[in-house]
Amino acid sequence: MIRGLRCLVLPALAAIALPAAAQTADFHWSKAVPAGRTVRVENINDDIKIVPSTSGRVEVTGRHRGDRDDADRIHVQVDEQSDGVTICVISRDDDSCDDQGNHRHWNNHDDWRGASISLEVAVPSNLLVRAADVSGDVSVTGAQGDLSVSTVSGDIELDRVRPDGLHVTTVSGDIDVRADAFTGKGDLSFTTVSGDITLDLPASFDADLAMSTVSGDIDSDYKMTIGGSRMSRRNIEARIGNGGRRLDVRTVSGDLRLRSAR
Repeated sequence: MIRGLRCLVLPALAAIALPAAAQTADFHWSKAVPAGRTVRVENINDDIKIVPSTSGRVEVTGRHRGDRDDADRIHVQVDEQSDGVTICVISRDDDSCDDQGNHRHWNNHDDWRGASISLEVAVPSNLLVRAADVSGDVSVTGAQGDLSVSTVSGDIELDRVRPDGLHVTTVSGDIDVRADAFTGKGDLSFTTVSGDITLDLPASFDADLAMSTVSGDIDSDYKMTIGGSRMSRRNIEARIGNGGRRLDVRTVSGDLRLRSAR
């Protein structure tokens, strides 16, 4: 076996005299969001961490990093829409995010210098998650339903997720996923250019698989039914179990691993 829109801008609080290594919670926002809606989180040059909510509310905590003078150039914007909430780190000039978390004035980020804000967002399990970063790691714990996670330069880690569909992509970074179960038949996609992909999936699992790497190895715990002639040491098209959902796992420079829960 081959291996309408309402905007809330949260101002920075006064600095508190703490040791230089300490991080203060500069931003906080909390609100109950109706079940089935989407929480979108967008950052530029720091990490995003999604954790399970213990209060039944969406709770946002932002922490400044870098020189305080530079940090004052950026803030957290929280927009409430009819389909959910968008949380976005933006500059204090004329920057803003649209209802999908996309920046309207990207060039304004040239003057951020070393400033950044890390985001931790607690999300109830009955809400959907969309998380996107540019230069930072993204971690998601306990999310359910359709899930989309991306970054350009950073690692992505998903733990104890129970998704229906799942789309995960990074350009320069590793992808590590531990899925407890799949709640539907949505497609699954994992893509990186320079990095490894490791998927820990349920033992009983059905998918039509496509895996490819240019300069890495492929390792799988699952028995596969090979279809057609697309089979090599670095390129596999096969069926796991009864098939059905699409499972795409691709990297250019990295290893691919499928691990089955014991």
